[in-house]
Amino acid sequence: MTFTKKSWMTSEICEKWVQKLDKRMIAECRKIALVSDNCPTHPKEIIQKLKNVTVFYLPPNTTSKRQPMDQGMIKNFKIHYRKRIVRKVITALENNQSMPKINLRVRISEISKTWNYDITNRTIHNSFAKAGFFVNNENSAITEDENDIPLEEL
Repeated sequence: MTFTKKSWMTSEICEKWVQKLDKRMIAECRKIALVSDNCPTHPKEIIQKLKNVTVFYLPPNTTSKRQPMDQGMIKNFKIHYRKRIVRKVITALENNQSMPKINLRVRISEISKTWNYDITNRTIHNSFAKAGFFVNNENSAITEDENDIPLEEL
C-alpha cells in the first residue's frame, strides 16, 4: 500500500476512484483525459484497465507549471471569495449594523457563489492554456482575464 504521511490517499483508494470514473464515462459514452502528477499514490498500472479514461502523468518536478489550477484559477478564486467576504463586512458597516457572522454555513455559501458566478469559462480556459493545454481553434489565444484582479486593488 502506497500513501503519503500528510494525506489519506492510498493507491487502492485512487485506483478504485479512477475505475469508478471510467465506468461512469462508459455509461455516459464519453472519453476523457485525466492528467495526474507523479505522486506515488497514483498507480500507473491502472492504465491498462481503463477504457474511456486516458491517464497522462506529468513529468517529475513540473506539477506547479503544468496543473491548470496552479496557473490562475486558485488565485482568481481566492481573490473573488475574499472580495465577497469583505463586501459583506463593508455593507454591514455602511448600514450601521453589527459585524456579520461569517460562520461555516456562510463560508460554504460564498465558496459556492464564487465558483458558480465569479470564475468564468475564460478564466478556466486561460488557466489550461497557461499550463500548456491548447485547443486547436482560432479562439484559443491566451488573453489577459479581466478577473485577474490584484488583491491590492480590492
